[in-house]
Amino acid sequence: MKKLNQNKQMFIWGLKKGIPILIGFIPISIAFSVIAVQTGLSKLECIVMSIMLLAGASQLMAVNMLSVGAGSLEIIIATLIINIRHLIMSTYIMNRLKNVPIWLQWILAFGVTDETFGIMSMEEDSHCNQYFFGGLALITYVSWIGGTILGTVIIDIIPTSICSSMSIALYAMFIGLIMPSIHEDFKVLYVVLISICINILLGIIMKSSWAIVCSTILGGVIGAEILRDTNEEGKYTMSKIDKE
Repeated sequence: MKKLNQNKQMFIWGLKKGIPILIGFIPISIAFSVIAVQTGLSKLECIVMSIMLLAGASQLMAVNMLSVGAGSLEIIIATLIINIRHLIMSTYIMNRLKNVPIWLQWILAFGVTDETFGIMSMEEDSHCNQYFFGGLALITYVSWIGGTILGTVIIDIIPTSICSSMSIALYAMFIGLIMPSIHEDFKVLYVVLISICINILLGIIMKSSWAIVCSTILGGVIGAEILRDTNEEGKYTMSKIDKE
């Protein structure tokens, strides 16, 4: 009974820790829903997409690519590239969830997002169990789906001008994702600007959807080269400190 109460408390603690995610996810998921309907998706398709994916940046990008006439292959490749980071995040989180059956790991992995990863990486080891992460993932999942459903409702109520302005949500989300990295290392801004220039140039000679895919890949390769020097400098500095 005592263990049952502890597990319940950890689950509730996970729900509480996810409240900031709920506050942030609802406006973005509403914007996604509105943009998706404007692009041509049905309300049901928007909701099903959120239920099956739980991937804010990828969903917004996919909708944006649909709006410029992208095919399934381009969207799948772009989504795969942008979600590669989930391999690292999922591995880290599952390593912290000790003695969890593999089938449960597969279920919990669906709740891995940038936000849940951030909270899990800062949480004490004593809190990192399947009950805590289950509560955290649940409130994240429910808030994203709830915001999507709310968006399909209010699109018929709010003025068209406001609906049109919600397309800025895609750019706002990506700016929000890269700003911490730029703050940590200003060279990241160079990578972003180079990727933008590549996308513009490729957009002249190929479909804009493929230009997005190619510029993402090239930007990643160039970024790895630019930021490698910074990583090597960091390793050199740390080794120097250790020797001293």
